[in-house]
Formats: sequence, structure tokens, C-alpha cells
Amino acid sequence: MEEFEESAPPAPYDHPVLATLAGIALLVLGALLLPRIAPQQPLAVLLGTGAALALLLWGIGFAVTTRHSATGWKLGSLALLVAAGLGAALIAHGQYQTVARADASSFAEVEFGPGGAAQAPAGAAARGPLSRMFVEAVTADAQAKRDFGTAFGRLGVGNLTSPYLLEQDPRALAQCAAIRELQSLAKSQAAARSQRAKALADALEAANLPAKTKQGIATMANARNDSTDPLLANQLAMTETTAELCALLAKRSWFNSNSYFGFRSTADEAGFRALSKRRMELAGEAERIERAGEARMTEGRDRVREMLGKSIFAGG
Repeated sequence: MEEFEESAPPAPYDHPVLATLAGIALLVLGALLLPRIAPQQPLAVLLGTGAALALLLWGIGFAVTTRHSATGWKLGSLALLVAAGLGAALIAHGQYQTVARADASSFAEVEFGPGGAAQAPAGAAARGPLSRMFVEAVTADAQAKRDFGTAFGRLGVGNLTSPYLLEQDPRALAQCAAIRELQSLAKSQAAARSQRAKALADALEAANLPAKTKQGIATMANARNDSTDPLLANQLAMTETTAELCALLAKRSWFNSNSYFGFRSTADEAGFRALSKRRMELAGEAERIERAGEARMTEGRDRVREMLGKSIFAGG
């Protein structure tokens, strides 16, 4: 009796576990690498991208091996990969937010020195682009203030308040035109402030931070869209008024009356008193501008602190 052996083709191997684990590994790896190679994205975009990539990887795994598996493995691997894709999106979101919050933390840690000068925390410039731009702006603004004050003082305007000092050193009376020319310095400093504010506003607009955090940072950085600049207006008025006072005193109709200015001309005396009063008002206004700036930065700082105390998944 002749025996015949029937040889059937070997059944294809299925590896649903390996395919699923490989897909999960790729999704996690992508979540870790994404913040290094791509700009920040909203959470909704990350979730959608994660789910789409999970479906793509499942499709590749299905074509290679999972199609040979039981229906339960097919559906199970799909569910696991989609869940992993969403989880990877949350991982990427967390990394983006960690970087963004580190950048924003510089604004939350600002303190104020003598005279209300803002002081950024140590190492703030290395925390991110917003922090770097803010530190540069604060440093530049402080230097501009010192430069303007030095230029003003170099012209001897302090002597214009004392007949004794003016008698000892009358050179300031020859600097009236130079005092008015300081308006060019004030305008150039204001233009630089405006450029810094606009650059930070543009960077803030592109940052992936909650709206309230952005509002707080914008308040601190004075990243406004209008063209008003109270400091510039004050400096222009002060230089103009001081130049007018210098010109009046340069007429030399005054004399030293027991360390007070006396005048031989009633009109000159009235003009002197009006200009002196105006200068005092402008000096007071300058102090109010500084206090308002400190109050504004404090308000913005507190708002940033409040938002950084919330979960990275909180809105606002």
C-alpha cells in the first residue's frame, strides 16, 4: 500500500506583541525628540498627531505581521498603540511646557532693588528666549537711564538751582543749546525701548504659554502696541524747560540774595519762578512714572506666579 504525505505550506508567523512594543517605543522616542527639533505646538495638535502616528504604525505592523493574528490581537494592538500615541503626545506637551515654564519663571522671580529698579534672577538669560530678551531690556533700560542722567549732569544743570554755585562755576550758562540737544538722546533711547518691546511682544505671541501668563509677561515687559511713552514725554519736557531756564539765567539779570536768586527784572523773576515750578512738577512726574513702572511689573509678576502654580494642563 503506497502512502502519500500531504505537505501544506507553513503557516505565517505573527508577532503582534513585538509589533505593538516596537510601535510604542517609536512613539515614545518621537515624543522625546520632538521638542528638540520642532517648535511648540498646542496640546490638541499634539494629541491629534500622536493618534495619527499610532494609526500609521499600527497599519505598518498590520501589513507586516499582525494581520496574521487573531481578531483580538488586531483590535488590542490598535487600542494599545492609540493609547500610546496619546500618551506620547502628553509626554511631548509636558516637555514643551517644562521648557516654556522655565522661561517664564524668570518673570515670576523678579525682585526690585533701590529706587524700584527691576532685578532679574541669576542665570535668567539662559532660561529661554523670553527671559534673555527681558534681561537685555532691563539692563539696557537701566543703562539708558544712567546715560541720560550723566549727560544731564555733565552740562552742569545742577548749578542752575543755586546762585552761589552758578557764581562759582557759570559754565552751565554756555550750555543752553546743548541741554536742548539732549532731546535727541532721549528720542533715540525711546526708539530703542520701543524696538525691544516689539521684539519681545513678537516672541511672546509665538510662545506656547497660557493666555494669562502671556498677559502677565506683556505687562511686565511693557510690550504695548500703542505709541505712548511717558518717560520720553517727561524727558523732552524737562530738557526744554531746563534749556529755557538756562537761557533766562544767561541774561544775568539775577543776583545772589542770601543764597536765593534775586532779580532786577520783574518779568525775569516771574519767568524764573514759573520755570522752577515746572521743573519741580516734572521731577515729581518722573518719580510717579518710576513708581507706576514698579507697580506694573509687580502686577504682571504676580499674575505669572499665579499661572505657574497651576498644572501644565490647565487653561488660561
